[in-house]
Amino acid sequence: TRIVSVTQVSNALGTVVPVKEIVALAHRVGAVAVVDGAQSVSHMRVNVQEIDADFFVFSGHKVFAPTGIGAVYGKRAILEDMPPWQGGGNMIADVTFEKTLYHAPPTRFEAGTGNIADAVGLGAAIDYVERLGMENIARYEHDLLVYTTRALLTVPGLKLIGTAREKASVSSFVLGGYRPEEVGRALNEEGIAVRSGHHCAQPILRRFGQEATVRPSLAFYNTCDEIDTLVAVLHRLARGKGRIGR
Repeated sequence: TRIVSVTQVSNALGTVVPVKEIVALAHRVGAVAVVDGAQSVSHMRVNVQEIDADFFVFSGHKVFAPTGIGAVYGKRAILEDMPPWQGGGNMIADVTFEKTLYHAPPTRFEAGTGNIADAVGLGAAIDYVERLGMENIARYEHDLLVYTTRALLTVPGLKLIGTAREKASVSSFVLGGYRPEEVGRALNEEGIAVRSGHHCAQPILRRFGQEATVRPSLAFYNTCDEIDTLVAVLHRLARGKGRIGR
C-alpha cells in the first residue's frame, strides 16, 4: 500500500472518522496518508500536525468561500521530493533549451496564473469563520443536530442512515413510501433545501442497503424553526403517502 486516502467526515452520513488513528496505521506500513477535510473544515477545528496527515485537502465552498477554489496542505519534506505535475508560468525559476529549474514548494505546484480572485474570497471566508469562532460554530451545530435527530425520529416510516456517536451536523435519511428525490421536491416547495441522491458516495450508502438518501446539512445560520418546517413536511408526507406537494 503506497497511499491511504480517507475522509475526515462522511458527507453522506456525517460520521466523524478517527483519522488520527488511521494515519498512524498508514505510516506503520510506510504509506502516505491523504485526509479529505471537505466536510470537516466548516464544522470543527482541524490541526493537520496533530492528525499527522501527509496531505490534507478541502474545497472552499464548504467553508462558505466561492466555488472553484480549495486548498492542499502537504508536508514540506514530501513536497520537496515531488516533481511538478504540470508546467508553465510561475513555477519555473529558470528555463533554457537544455534544462528547466523549478521553484521550491509550494510555487513549484502552482503553474500559470493563479485563481487570485477566488483565493481572496477563500481568505475572507476563513477570516469570517475565525471571527465567529470554530468552537462556537461546533457547539451550536451540535445542539442543532441533536434537536434535528430527535425531531426526525418522531416521523413514522423515517429511517436515519448513519447513527455514529461522533457526528458532524449532517443528517441522512429515507422515508418509507417515497423516493428521496420526491421528499427533496416536497421540502423545496416549502423553502427547505436539502440534497437528495447518492451524494457521490454510492459504496457507503450500499453498505446500508440504500441507493440514495435525503440529506439536510446544517450550518450555523440554520435555526430550530427551519427544522420544525422540515419535520412538518415529513409528517405530512408520512400521513398521506403519494400526495407530494399537498
